[in-house]
Amino acid sequence: MTNSKYITRLKRSEGQLRGIQKMIEEDRDCADIITQLTAVRSSVERVIEMMITENLTACINQPLEDPEAQKERLEKAVQYLIKRK
Repeated sequence: MTNSKYITRLKRSEGQLRGIQKMIEEDRDCADIITQLTAVRSSVERVIEMMITENLTACINQPLEDPEAQKERLEKAVQYLIKRK
């Protein structure tokens, strides 16, 4: 995936966060704010999932010549996945 897809998604989240800040400043209903915060969290989680998927796919489809370096690369990719849970 291209970096622009990540940036587009993150800019959308950034806009949502600005909207949430405005909602807080306007003393809007807590439930509405939490709904928007949950949407931002889901959006950021999706970017993380996309990056992990891309990283693991690259590890498998583009193996390094050095087996030890490849092992470390895969272990690091798996650690990203484990940390999310």
